[in-house]
Amino acid sequence: MFGRHGNKELEAREKAEIATEQTRPGLVFRPDVDILEQSDAYIIHADMPGVSEKTIEIDLDKGVLTMNAQAENAIAGNEPNQHLHSEYRSGGYHREFRVSEDIDSSSVSATMKDGVLELRLPKSAQSQPRKISVAAA
Repeated sequence: MFGRHGNKELEAREKAEIATEQTRPGLVFRPDVDILEQSDAYIIHADMPGVSEKTIEIDLDKGVLTMNAQAENAIAGNEPNQHLHSEYRSGGYHREFRVSEDIDSSSVSATMKDGVLELRLPKSAQSQPRKISVAAA
């Protein structure tokens, strides 16, 4: 379903801005994600600082999982002449994944906590490992 990557050294980096044309105004960033595989589901953690669960849109259509969100402006309300310096860049988030057909799309769920979106993509019953019991003959 998802590609496996080797371990990477921990390093600070800037938000990655998407370099494609967008129909929405403003900056659009590609959120960093962690993908975990459990026996019954895939779990995706996506970093989306400044995002409220009210602005998140998640779609799963024809094997493509799409996440869109809009961050609130962290400095909204400040008077323009008082703002001296800002390193936080506000904007939207967009990320897409191609997922395998072994996902139970009717049971996908999402939660948002402390700027991290967690998606739970349950595996279909047919794709989950199962134990076969052996009876005495």
